[in-house]
Amino acid sequence: MGAFAIIPAAPVLLENIDRSETARMAELRTAIRDTVRTRTDWALPIETLPPVAGLGGWGIDHGVDTRTGRLLSGSDWVETVDTLTTDERRLAEAADPAVIVAILHAHAAGVDIGPLGSSENLLLPIDLSGAATEDAPLAPIDGASEFDCAVSETLTSGTSIDTERLLDLCDQAEAMAASLSVLAAGFRHAVDQGARVSTLEPVIDERVHEVRTLCGTGLWE
Repeated sequence: MGAFAIIPAAPVLLENIDRSETARMAELRTAIRDTVRTRTDWALPIETLPPVAGLGGWGIDHGVDTRTGRLLSGSDWVETVDTLTTDERRLAEAADPAVIVAILHAHAAGVDIGPLGSSENLLLPIDLSGAATEDAPLAPIDGASEFDCAVSETLTSGTSIDTERLLDLCDQAEAMAASLSVLAAGFRHAVDQGARVSTLEPVIDERVHEVRTLCGTGLWE
């Protein structure tokens, strides 16, 4: 039926966020954008896009007006947010941070992005555990490293993904300081369509600030 892409949901891999980023971080961002550009349009597994998607929650006045496709920063961002209606503000504030990051990557890559039904291709941002090593952003959690390995192996082993096992792992994600809710929504949609989902072809599988980071593409049909 289409393609799927898994990309990192970490805001630090967006442009102009980490002023001291290494050359490798810039290379990873390029790989993410190249992955997003493998299709001209994507759908996120949500019912509607937030009217604005930005980094205000992280204290950064930068985002996109999804209604117009306009990139906003500084006073333009603040003024646009101020004009939101109560319902629009509620939608914007309820957006999963992973969804926001995916929208910003898609905008930067110059591809279309919308809710379910707008494209046969699914864009699925994920965060694996932030507590898998002694130096990770969060205090270590027993089993988190093994959890990350299990998710990666389920996504990449064999010729098709064991969706039942993957969804079971997604149910455990919160306890392991991982964010896989968008991934779960995408795969539940594929399961509901009776699809067979190919395994992921990774283009990135390494640690970024001590968080395992995956990026790659596959097909569902």
